[in-house]
Order: sequence, then C-alpha cells, then structure tokens
Amino acid sequence: AKYTSQRCPVCGRIHKQSRDHNRHLYSCPCGYKSNDDRVGAMNIQNLGKRWLSGEKNPRYKKDNN
Repeated sequence: AKYTSQRCPVCGRIHKQSRDHNRHLYSCPCGYKSNDDRVGAMNIQNLGKRWLSGEKNPRYKKDNN
C-alpha cells in the first residue's frame, strides 16, 4: 500500500521527509517519533481494520495542498 511508512499514525499527515531510511527513524512535525517499519506496520494494520469493517478499497491519499 502506498504511503504506509510516510503517514503519521497519530495525526495522519503524509510527508516523505518525515522518514529517515538510513536510521529507520520516522519523525513527524506533530511530535510523534518511532521506527519507520513500525509506523508502516501500524498503518497497514489500520488499512486491514478498515477493509474488515466493509470498506471496499481502503487506501491513503496524499494531500497535495
């Protein structure tokens, strides 16, 4: 799924620069920090919950505003 390692599980913001591939660190401007793989797993879990609740094609969309 797109943007799962770039989306903050707390505020929902998708920001590519929040993820440091070399240190496996995710740091959002809202203050949330975690391992980038953990963030991806949390977001995939959330998409799975949405699918199980009946949503046909759950996905995250990047807001270009």
